[in-house]
Amino acid sequence: MKNFKTILILTLILDIIQFIPLVLAKMGGEMKSQMISDFNIEGLTNSGPALEVFDIMFHIIGFIYLGTILSVVYTLRLKTIEGLKSATFILFIVHLFWTLPDFVNLLSGSSAHPPIIIMIQPIHLL
Repeated sequence: MKNFKTILILTLILDIIQFIPLVLAKMGGEMKSQMISDFNIEGLTNSGPALEVFDIMFHIIGFIYLGTILSVVYTLRLKTIEGLKSATFILFIVHLFWTLPDFVNLLSGSSAHPPIIIMIQPIHLL
């Protein structure tokens, strides 16, 4: 039971870390400009309708991710081992498919960012 709780707390911490750039982008400023410029689409920053689409996309992804974070918090409150096993398996599937594009980009050599696990791995060397 303690191992499940430890894994879920680690998952919650990583989810919150992954959620921070989206919140900063929604607040506007440099983070939003950087995220938009990462798409490398000419004239995207000067197009009003395109920026509205990005704002809507940030809202949708934000609510999806908020739901994922709340699901992890709810799973931490479960008391039975069967419930924990079922909930963690479902959360595993959700997280796997949420991060699958990052792993595909990593394996294909794309210039997109690697998965968060690989990005924070060097922290323990500090």
